[in-house]
Amino acid sequence: MRRRHAEIVGAGLAGLTAGLALAKRGWSVRLSERHATLRPEGFGITIHANGLRVLGALGAREPATRNGVNLGFAELRDARNTLISRTKLDASACRLSRAGLIAALAETAAAAGVDIVLGSAALSATPDGVLTFADGSRRTADLVVAADGVNSALRDGLGLIRSRTLLSDGAQRMTIARLAANEELASPESVVEWWSGTRRVIYGACSSEEIYVALSCRAHDAGARKVPIDQALWTQSFPPLARLFQRIAREADPSSILWAPFTLIKLKRWSAGRVAVIGDAAHAMPPNLGQGGSCAMMGGLSLAVQLERDGDLLRALKTWEVEERPLIEHTQRWSRLYSIVAAWPRSLSRPVLSVLALPRIRKQYRRTASHIPTGT
Repeated sequence: MRRRHAEIVGAGLAGLTAGLALAKRGWSVRLSERHATLRPEGFGITIHANGLRVLGALGAREPATRNGVNLGFAELRDARNTLISRTKLDASACRLSRAGLIAALAETAAAAGVDIVLGSAALSATPDGVLTFADGSRRTADLVVAADGVNSALRDGLGLIRSRTLLSDGAQRMTIARLAANEELASPESVVEWWSGTRRVIYGACSSEEIYVALSCRAHDAGARKVPIDQALWTQSFPPLARLFQRIAREADPSSILWAPFTLIKLKRWSAGRVAVIGDAAHAMPPNLGQGGSCAMMGGLSLAVQLERDGDLLRALKTWEVEERPLIEHTQRWSRLYSIVAAWPRSLSRPVLSVLALPRIRKQYRRTASHIPTGT
């Protein structure tokens, strides 16, 4: 029997997961990444139980989480550092360095036989499985996987966008060094989110050496969007965090920080002929539930599983979407709701945040984290 071949575009979480999962199922896989190196962003990322299950099924959990931080609690606090709610996470979760997670997946994928080609920019794909690259070359595959991110050129060239929504809030993200335990703002097992009006600060350890910080605000909040940060402005909003803002100004590299709006992507369908679209290219969402990365990995693994179950590629792609899309869109809705609440005046948002901590409501936005992904 002829070995089936996949061409994957984008060496992020979705592309690496799909490549690794396909290679473990007997496919030959070539993965093209337009950057000259694997994506080096030093941000943190939370991987909940669903994402950890995917990593386990791929044989990548141990190297990916080796230097991560196990999480037990999520806290909401106000501008005076008064606790609003403290939620015990229902299932295991881990905060990781995104760069470390990418490196672990890439190493595992390469060991499984995935050919990772850096500095290779794909421009377009056709439904019959032909990829065209920036250098003029063309490659044909049984399956093309568009994992090239929220601004996917392959997806747009196929006319698959149903809606692209730039939300009213966004964030600048960075890491700073971890200090001694008694000098930090929270214990390593907690992720803390402070609210002041429509401004938010998210803080949590992501490795033995780093703290991940995100400063979130509305798009029209020009002062809060400034890079380097306006220490006086952020300190005025969050007086107890003055030392944190001093550290950010001193330690964070402004050249690596960019305020970016949160984006919501929905497609007419997740495939066109032999081209499957996965990850942020298919279903980007605001990071409020910490599920963007885990959903990307779930999609990559489930794609490979459905293709193994059904030898008819086009039928398998349709089944894959039917089975996976409802949960993804549920996750998008709840993540967007959080962004909507973040835009409300503080007098309205605080009671709603208290409601979100109720067990029946929490079950809805924790549904994805507790999910048993296909293939695990």
